[in-house]
Amino acid sequence: MGFGGINTHLVLEAGPSAVPERIRRQQLRLARHTQDAELLLLDAADPAALRERVAALLPPLARLSYGELTDLAGALAGEVRGRPTRLAVVAASPAEAVDRFERVLAALDRGEEELFADGLALRRTLRPARLGFLFPGQGSGRSVDGGALARRFPAAAEVHRLAALPADADPVATEVAQPRIAAGSLAGLRVLTELGVEARVAVGHSLGEITALHWAGTVDAEALLRIAAARGAVMAGCREPGTMAGIAADDIAAARLIGTEPVVVAGYNGPRQTVVAGPSDAVRRVCERATEAGVHWADLAVSHAFHSPL
Repeated sequence: MGFGGINTHLVLEAGPSAVPERIRRQQLRLARHTQDAELLLLDAADPAALRERVAALLPPLARLSYGELTDLAGALAGEVRGRPTRLAVVAASPAEAVDRFERVLAALDRGEEELFADGLALRRTLRPARLGFLFPGQGSGRSVDGGALARRFPAAAEVHRLAALPADADPVATEVAQPRIAAGSLAGLRVLTELGVEARVAVGHSLGEITALHWAGTVDAEALLRIAAARGAVMAGCREPGTMAGIAADDIAAARLIGTEPVVVAGYNGPRQTVVAGPSDAVRRVCERATEAGVHWADLAVSHAFHSPL
């Protein structure tokens, strides 16, 4: 004991690090890739209350980073209470989120209670939701490895492992596109099942009909992938590849644009979207007429003129 009291000295060794010495491979894969898109969910008692929430959300939304957009999606999902006025917005960036929320705000200001557009859905309902699955056909996506879904969900990664698609293949070529799209749909279905999302009915566009049969229990996953691969291989042998395009018009307007061209209406997607197919040069001329008429159109990422005489 000294004049200043008792001096006690302790020597401590370093405790275990909170940071793992070796980051798992899965964590590294997730860290290297951004999320493809975020799902932003809102609900409210009535349209006026929803408008208030959207208006309050817009100013800070414009200042968010990509990472903060992910945080916002999680926070909003935790606030959903099953209230009757519901909004879902899919956005790949903060800027896209702002644009789509502004469209919702404008619709609410016009007194609209329902809005279904690219990347957003607004609806007021007092009944429990009835969900249906629509499985896509060719022209959908480009990823052969499952993208973000496979990186984040082992069930999706397992589907793509089973599909064994060549990483360097042309994703648009029908012999690759068909098993690729079937695998993507199957992976998405498995993830939705894990999350407890179930549908009462399922339909499919062309190739998607086979996926709908799988959903209904008619064919198993392995058979679905085999059928899609065989279907693609057979169709790859078509002599005249041709092409397809989506026209933002009904089938009557699309027929007027086609005129005497050797092009046919290949799909009636909706009241304002018609798919046409035929020889590439003829489809291009139809699209040029659409441009002249002020009608929007888009090429489909396909290798053949499916659902046509070709």
